[in-house]
This record gives sequence, C-alpha cells and structure tokens, in this order.
Amino acid sequence: MHQTLSSISLVSNTNNKLAYRPDIDGLRALAVLSVVAYHVLSYSLRGGFVGVDVFFVISGFLISSIIYDELRHGKFSITEFYVRRIRRIYPALLAVLITVSVAGWFISLPASYALLGSQIAGGSAFIANFVLLGQAGYLDGDGILKPLLHLWSLGIEEQYYIMFPFICIMFYRPSSKLTLPIVFFLITIASMAANVLITNVDRTAAFYIPVTRLWELFLGAGLSLYEHHNYKYNHEPHRYLVFKTIIGAIGAALVIFSILYIVPTDSFPGWLAALPCVGTALLIASGPYSWINRVVFSSRAAVSVGLISYPLYLWHWPILSFATIASGNSSTSRFERLAVVLVSFVLAFLTFHFIEKPVRRLGSGVRRKNVALLLLGGVALVGVFGVSIIHAGGFPNRFSAEVQMLDHEFDVSTLYREGTCFLRANQSADAFLDNCVDPENGPFSKRLVLIWGDSHAAHLFPGFKAMQATDPIRIAQYTTSACPPMVGLDYAPRPFCRSINDAIPERIKVLKPDIVVLSASWPHLSASPGSDGVSPQYLDNTIRFLKSVGVRKIVIVGPSPVWVKSVREILIDELRKHPGRAVPSVLPKKFLTNVDDSDLRAVAERSGVTYISLTSYLCNNDGCLATTGPSWNDVLTYDGSHFTEHGSTVVARKIWKAVVGG
Repeated sequence: MHQTLSSISLVSNTNNKLAYRPDIDGLRALAVLSVVAYHVLSYSLRGGFVGVDVFFVISGFLISSIIYDELRHGKFSITEFYVRRIRRIYPALLAVLITVSVAGWFISLPASYALLGSQIAGGSAFIANFVLLGQAGYLDGDGILKPLLHLWSLGIEEQYYIMFPFICIMFYRPSSKLTLPIVFFLITIASMAANVLITNVDRTAAFYIPVTRLWELFLGAGLSLYEHHNYKYNHEPHRYLVFKTIIGAIGAALVIFSILYIVPTDSFPGWLAALPCVGTALLIASGPYSWINRVVFSSRAAVSVGLISYPLYLWHWPILSFATIASGNSSTSRFERLAVVLVSFVLAFLTFHFIEKPVRRLGSGVRRKNVALLLLGGVALVGVFGVSIIHAGGFPNRFSAEVQMLDHEFDVSTLYREGTCFLRANQSADAFLDNCVDPENGPFSKRLVLIWGDSHAAHLFPGFKAMQATDPIRIAQYTTSACPPMVGLDYAPRPFCRSINDAIPERIKVLKPDIVVLSASWPHLSASPGSDGVSPQYLDNTIRFLKSVGVRKIVIVGPSPVWVKSVREILIDELRKHPGRAVPSVLPKKFLTNVDDSDLRAVAERSGVTYISLTSYLCNNDGCLATTGPSWNDVLTYDGSHFTEHGSTVVARKIWKAVVGG
C-alpha cells in the first residue's frame, strides 16, 4: 500500500491527458486513517484493516492509467516504469528500514533482532508477505512485536507490478476494446475463486499470498481500462452526474460499513473483501464531480492527509511496535498510542516534504535513472544487513552471558499442535484430526485423558505428553483458541466456538474418556443479568453432561498466573538492572496482574469435581515461580500466561498427582 504517482485519471481535460484527481488522494486519507485507527485504537474501529484493500484498488486504478496512456501513444518503457516505481517507493521505505535497523539494535533482544533481520531482508526484497507467513501462528510472539509486519501489503503490490506491465504489453490493443478486458476478467475471477477457497482452508495464507489478492488490484485496473476506452465518462463534468452521485454514495456506504463492522475474526479476505473493494471501485467510478468526492474527499484536509498516506503508513506501525517492545507491555496506554499517532504524522510530513518531493523534482534522463540505481542499491544494502543480522543470531554479544542464556524465541505452534488439535479462530470442529486421540493399541494404557478448552488447555498437552514416558496414558486433545469449554455458549470472540463445543461432547460419548480436564483462560463468571460475565450455568451444564455419560474424573484447571509481559523479558530486565545477580526463580507480585479464581473454585466445589488452582500451586506471598534455572529451557511461561514445554511438564505432574491421588 503505497503512495503511487499523483492521483491521476482521465477527467475534464480537452486534450484527453491524465489529470489530477484530488478526490482519490482524499480516498487514500480514509484508507490510511482507518488502518492507523485500527492499529492504534482497535477497540473502537474493528474493521480498519480493510483500508489496505482500499489501497489495493486505488493502486491498481492509478498505475494502470499511466500504462494504458503510454501504450496508446507508443511511449511505454519497462525500464522507465520501474525507474518511476523506485523513485516513488524506495525513498520513504529506505528511511524506515534504516531507522528500524538502528532502533532494533538498541531495543531488541538477540532472538527478536534475528527475527527482525528476516523482516528487514524480506521488506527490502518485497517478499515480506512470504516471510511473515512463515512466522505466522497463534502464539508467534504477537504481531505488535514485529516492527515490519505492515510491509506484507507492499510485498503483494510489488509482486503484482512485476507481472502487470507485461500482461498489458502482451494484450493491449488500441484497436480492440475486448482483448485486455477479457484477460483481466479471467484473472480476476480466478484470483477471487482462489481467495474464497483458500480463506476457507487457511485464512492466514489467504491473507498473505498474492494470488488471493490480485483480484483487488485488477478490479482497479479494469475500472481504469473502462475509463481509458470511454473518455466522455469523466470528460464532461455533468455527464451522468446524478447516477455518479448515487453510486458514489453506495460506494462510500460499503467502505464505511466494512470499516465499522468487519472484524478480525471474520472469514477474511474471502467474500467479505468484496465489500470494501467494490465500494472503493464505485467511489472512483463516481468521478471527481459526484457530491461525496467533490465535497468530502476533495476537501483540503482529506487531500493533505492523502498526500502523506504512504509515509504515514510506513512509519506508524514500527513506532507503535517499538513503543510496545520498549514499554514491555502487550498493550500501551491510550496516551502512548496517541503520542504514536502524533509522531507518525510528524515523520510522515517530514518524509514527504524533505525526502519524497526532492526526489520527484529531479529532471528526466540519466540523472533520474542514476538516483533510482542509488535508491535500489541503498535498499539492497539494508537487505544485506538484515541477512547479516539473521546469520549473526541477532548479534548476541551486545548483551551479557546471563542474558544470552535466557534469550530465545519459543515456537509453540507445533508443540500445541496448532491447526490440527488446537484450532485457529477460523476453523470448525471438522478440522480436528484423528490423531488428536491416541490409538487404543500400541504402547498406551487403556486410561484415556481428554483435554478440552482453549489455548490454556492446549498448553497442558506437552506436559501430559511428556508424562507418557513413565505413565503410558492415552491422550485426547480437543482445544480451540479463545473458546472456553462450555456447552451451548455463544462466545462472541469466536464464531465457531459454540458449534465446536457442541461437537466435542458427541466425541466424548463415543470415546468414553476416564478423565476430562477442563482448562481455559476462563471468562469472568457472573449470574447477574446484563453483566459482562458468562453465566456459571454453562459450566454447570458441561459438568452435568460429563457425569451423565460416565466420566469418572472431572478436573477443572484454574487460570495460570498472568504476567505483565513475558517472564523471559522480565528476567532479562532484572539482570540488566542488576548485573552479576543470579537469575531469580520467583518474581514478585508487582509483575503480575490480579487473578481471581474464587468463582471458578465455587463451581467446582458445588459440583463435586476436582479443582486445580495454578496460582496456589505456583505462587506464594513472595510472588510466583518463573523459572527453575538460569536458561531459557528452565522458564515456565512462554509469553504472559502460556506454558513452555518445561512449564507444562511441571504443571501436568501437579494435575496428575491430584487426579491419581483423588
């Protein structure tokens, strides 16, 4: 998503030349502000991320307009096209990549800096979307901790522009108005079909790979092609004005609806992406003289923001990410986030006026090409530095040996069996595989332990798996992200939660487990009508069901200690503040958020089932157990509350002792 060439299109111009359209810059402003608001104030603008899709359509429209015009006049040059691309994209990108590289050196720990190195290298080569796809996962360190996460969209655009000019060269015919539109139509349909199919199978892949996004850019390119062949559509200010005003209003409504009501847990991109994309196409098609484009999007304020939309997009996310990393919290305060917005606007303004515009003012010919080569070389050098960060392991010698022993990026996706036995938000119960249950034959005993819950149930699986070395129990794992194990509960954060929690009991009837372990990041339980809590009746009903089908032992595992940030980072901070100090095994309660499990305990006692209080087991008056040794292998908690393999093993032994001793 980037600052393309000036917002140009065929509008009122007697020479049929490309003229400036301020309303498209205003539309850019809406797109970038929605993205920034989503990132910085996501609690109030749930669908702001669709601003990227708005940018895709705008980009496809504007760049193709230039290509068609040059092809018609026989002036198109691939070399000149890419020189323009470099001069428009690279200056701001180079400034951001250098800044992120330097900031990471001073802020990021070695393992995190090594991951950042891959993002720097991927961003410089415009393959950030593929790099980030490889790093994606439910518990992958959180996107906010990836300073160059937002470059995925830039990668998709530039991958599109590698092939698009050649398609135009091959199929553009000034004498034929059908050849290129047919090609565009076929590509758009194929890409949209891939988008829908892949979204249903792997939403993360659908979000990042270009084949599922090409249709958005081709939608803009197709609209531009129509206007290219129909000059009068926007050539005469009052031609079809009422019609244009109507479709502009419809387009604006679709985009605004998407920003306000599409949420991250929806099956996106998929069919839903058509709402903001078609809305954007309608707004562009309504032309500069429709009421909303003329009054709203052509206003001075909208155009001013639109002009700096590309550097604003590039700057806001790294600043927010590093602010979060530096503060050590998974979320920053409202004041800090507003400060991020202010700094982002200032940097965007400076970048536009003192970096981008001077490069644009350069004359034609050899000088422009030399500048493009220098920019290309500069970005390439930063990319090489990113590769060196990876090979150097994040330059660990910046820190003491004690810190290096604790520094590690945990990959728990495989450990938790994400996508197969620990379902993602967009997966239904059909995604559970047969191997989520150990077979009856083989080295296992007949006793079956079924683990049911959300990620705080999934993090118990590695511990129970490790116990099979001494006690060969069979294990069944049915866990789903952010879905507490409560039959019949419509849980808003996860659309598939109820259907999954209706399907698991059917499997329990067939499997007849001896022991069922219920674990979750339990929602607040409250029987009060109208409260934000979940009625304990759902848990009562779940326990009643398990008893009715003959489950002999039911265990409710209470919430784990919740740290203000990852234990590893807290320990490292303590070592950096107090050089030479031994790694503390127990951290004081000032690093913890308050966890009240009294309501959960009451349900367990009332129902006569076993309750395991993890806070009672891991904590005392001094604090909570954080690690059993000086190495990252000894740390109990991966992030703020999820167990590492070691932590899971420690806790599973406690749970098993309560089960077999009961």
